[in-house]
Amino acid sequence: MSILLQGTKFKKRLMPLLFPVLLAGCTNLFGSDFDQTLKLDANASSDFYMNKIAQTQELEDKQTYKLLAARVLITENKVAQAEALLVELNLKELTPEQLLDKSIIDAHISAAKQQNSQAESQLKLINLAQLSPSQSARYYEVSAQIAENQNQFMDAVKARIKIDSYLTDVQRKQDNIDDIWALLRKTNKGTVNSTSADGDVSLGGWLALAQAYNDNINQPTQLSQALQNWKTAYATHSAAYLFPTELKSLSNFQQTQVNKVALLLPLSGDAQLIGSTVKSGFDNAKGETGESESNIQVDVIDTMTTDIPTAIEQAKQSGAMAVVGPLLKNNVDVVLSNPSSIQGLNVLALNSTPNARAVNQLCYYGLAPEDEAESAADKMWNDNIRSPLVMVPQSDLGQRTASAFTVRWQQLSGTDANIRFYNQAQDIALALEEGASKQAEAMYIVALSEQLSELKSVIDNVNPNLKLYASSRINSSNNTPEYRLQMNGLQFSDIPFFKETDSEQYKTIESKTGGDYSLMRLYAMGADAWLLINKFNELRQVPGYSVSGLTGKLSAGPNCNIERDMTWFQYQDGNINTIKN
Repeated sequence: MSILLQGTKFKKRLMPLLFPVLLAGCTNLFGSDFDQTLKLDANASSDFYMNKIAQTQELEDKQTYKLLAARVLITENKVAQAEALLVELNLKELTPEQLLDKSIIDAHISAAKQQNSQAESQLKLINLAQLSPSQSARYYEVSAQIAENQNQFMDAVKARIKIDSYLTDVQRKQDNIDDIWALLRKTNKGTVNSTSADGDVSLGGWLALAQAYNDNINQPTQLSQALQNWKTAYATHSAAYLFPTELKSLSNFQQTQVNKVALLLPLSGDAQLIGSTVKSGFDNAKGETGESESNIQVDVIDTMTTDIPTAIEQAKQSGAMAVVGPLLKNNVDVVLSNPSSIQGLNVLALNSTPNARAVNQLCYYGLAPEDEAESAADKMWNDNIRSPLVMVPQSDLGQRTASAFTVRWQQLSGTDANIRFYNQAQDIALALEEGASKQAEAMYIVALSEQLSELKSVIDNVNPNLKLYASSRINSSNNTPEYRLQMNGLQFSDIPFFKETDSEQYKTIESKTGGDYSLMRLYAMGADAWLLINKFNELRQVPGYSVSGLTGKLSAGPNCNIERDMTWFQYQDGNINTIKN
C-alpha cells in the first residue's frame, strides 16, 4: 500500500514537469493550431510580433507572427514594412486560415496606398462566411477606408456601423463610434438630410444625431438639450451609452458671459503701430455690437511699459473675467511659462509660438501662416493637383509654412510634398532651372510681390503650364496695374474682407489705415478678437462651432488654435476676382 501511495505521489510531482513536454509533443504530432490566433484581435505592438518572429523556429508559427506583425504595422502607418513581411511568406506553406487572413491584409495595404479599385477587387474575393467577428470588423475597416479615400463619407459611415456589430472591446467600440461621428461631421448637411436609413435602426439613430447637431450648432444651449433628447429617443443605440467623445463636454456647457475685458497690447515703442491698429479694430467692433456687449468694460494695458505677470495681476484685481492678448510672441511665452497665473480667466492670446500647447481656458488667435498653408494644400488637392512644388523662404515663416503644408498634404494624399527652401529670389529661379518644376503640376510660393515679379518670367520660360498659387504676402496695396497683368492666372489666399471693396466698412477701415493692406489685416484681426472673446466658451466646448469674421470663418482647432477658412482670389486680365468654392 505504501508503495502504491509513493507511486501516486511521485506521479503528482512528475506531471507538472511532463505537461509542457506532452503539450509540445501534441503540437508536433497533430500540427499547430496557433494560426487560429489570426481569428482574434492583434493587441500587441509590431515590435512584440517582430521579436516573436525572431524567436520562433516552427515555420507555421513564424508565418502567423509575420501576418500579425503586418496587420499591426499597417495601423502604425508602416505600410512598406508590412508589404516587406508579406513578401517573406512562403505562400506554398500557408494554411487556409493564414491565406484567408493574408487576403484581408492585402486589401488593407491597397486601401492604405489609395489603390481603391484594387482593394475593392481584393475584398470581393473574400468569403465573408469564413470570417470570425474580429476578421469581419477588419474587412469592413478596409471597406470604410476605401470609401473615405474617395470622400464617400456616408458609405464609410455605413461600413463602420457594420464594424460596431462585431466589436466587443469597449475601447475599440468607443474609437469606432468616434470615427463614425467624425465622418458624419465631414458629411455635407444636405447629404445627411437626404440619406434614408432604409430600416437600419442604427443608421437611423446616427442620422438623427447628426441632424440634431447640425440644426442647433449655432445655439449651443439648445444643442445640449437636443442631444439629451436624442439619448432618450435612442436609448438602446450604441452611441447612447458610448457617446461620441467630442460631444461629451456639451453636457455642462455654459454660455459665455463677459462683464469686463483686459486688453494687453504693445501701445508704445517699436510695436506701437501694430498694437494701436489692433486696438482700433477691437474698439470699432465693440462699438458696433448690441447694447449688452457694448456696455462691457475694457481695461487697456500697454505691455511695453507693464510686464506680463503684472498686467495679468492687474486684470484679476480689476475684476476682469477675460484677457485679450498679449500680442508679441515673447509675451505669449511668458504666459505659457506660468499657466497657473491665468487661472480663472478666459485668455485669447493674439499670437502663437513654438511652445504653444493645450492650456485650460487659453486659445491662440492670429494671422498665422499655417492657416494659409493648410488652405493652399486643400485648394490644390481640390483642383486635382497631385504633384505640387512648394517654395518657401529659409526662415521661421518658411519652416512653419512647410510643416503645415506637409502635414495637410500627407492627410490628403498619403505622400510627402516637394518642399524647397530659398534664401533669395535667385534660389527659386535656380530650382526651377534645375528641373524641379518639370515634375510639378503647380507651385505654391511664399514670397513678397516684388520677389515674385522677378520670378514670373523665369517660371514662364521654364514651365509655362505651371499653375501658380501664392500666400497673401504677394497681395500688396503697392501692386501696380502692370503687376496685376503680369500675374495673370495666379491664385492667392487672403482674408475675405478684401472681397468687400465696395462696402462702407471697407472704405472706413481703408481710410483709418491709409490703405495699407498689412495694417488692414491687423485692424480686421482686432475686430475679430472682440468677436472671439464674446464666444469663447462656444468655441472651446462646441465641436464645429464657428463665427464669421473679417479674417475668415473662425473655429477652434487642436490646442484651441483658432483656425481661419481662407478666401481665394485670382488675377484675371488685370483684375482681382474672388474664386467661388
